[in-house]
Amino acid sequence: TNGAAVTALNFAVLAAKETGKLADPSWKEVADGIVIHKFPDGTTKEHKNYRGAIIKQADVNLLTYPLNIINDKETVLKDLAYYEPKLSPEGPAMGQSIFAVIHARLGNVEEAYRLFKRSYEPNKRPPFGALAETATSNNPYFATGAGGLLQVVLFGFGGLHITEKGIVQMN
Repeated sequence: TNGAAVTALNFAVLAAKETGKLADPSWKEVADGIVIHKFPDGTTKEHKNYRGAIIKQADVNLLTYPLNIINDKETVLKDLAYYEPKLSPEGPAMGQSIFAVIHARLGNVEEAYRLFKRSYEPNKRPPFGALAETATSNNPYFATGAGGLLQVVLFGFGGLHITEKGIVQMN
């Protein structure tokens, strides 16, 4: 939530600039003042009172992709290593997708592919392979899980990045 608020405020500032309007100075002030909590070793906390519980989805890792708030490689890797084992095996499909996109963007092809497969294989349901929300549920079609799968293909393996200059493709 904090990361989404920071991103929304920063985009509001960019939108004002793009349209020739004056951005409210409090937007940047508030965005810069929103705290992203850390453990003493620098790993990002899911929230202020987080103490290592199993998580439902890759909330912290969304700060790397798609929000691009955490983008220094050391912290990105630390957060990936910490949160992947914390992700509930009964959780929704899209958590693995976020991990896969980030690993692909880092060039960790084997890890990206492993997580890509984990983002959909346990959730496929017959007769057409539609995705269920979780590996243990039987309620297809889960559009968010399919969206995560597509993000791995486009924004992970495909290298697409949404930037201020538009959509660019990186290696």
